[in-house]
Amino acid sequence: MNQQSNLRLPEQNSVMLIGRLTRDPELRRTGTGKAVCSFDIAVNRRYKDSASGEWKDDTVFVPVVVWEAQAERCAERLKKGSPVSVEGKLRSNKWEGQDGVKRTKLEVWAQRVQFLSFSAKADENVIGAKTGDGDVSVASNSDDDKTTSYSDDDEEIPF
Repeated sequence: MNQQSNLRLPEQNSVMLIGRLTRDPELRRTGTGKAVCSFDIAVNRRYKDSASGEWKDDTVFVPVVVWEAQAERCAERLKKGSPVSVEGKLRSNKWEGQDGVKRTKLEVWAQRVQFLSFSAKADENVIGAKTGDGDVSVASNSDDDKTTSYSDDDEEIPF
């Protein structure tokens, strides 16, 4: 008997990504009424080219699928360019196109999506405290009650 056939490997399918949405999320419903939200995120890796010495970017575009209540929150709160942290499992989606060609698409089925928008609130005492709605907040050193928002809208997004 082949020893390799008795070898049992632990299986792990876990994905953790941080990136920005490349398009606005799309919310739809299944035939049974479950909410499902789809969006793509761009994940960037910056490296120095050993031949030229120049810094280069390697960007990967990853489709993400979110289900039920979390899908509705993503559709409400996220937009193109929003920074997110996604934890989930890699899934293979197979179908046959109208032209009869079989297609396969890898996507992340999110178990957790954390919105990474930043805001400063004067009444918070802890830097980096997580608010109940998934945002990460930064405490303000100001003594007044003003709220300062840090917006990513001014940044240039390459997609």
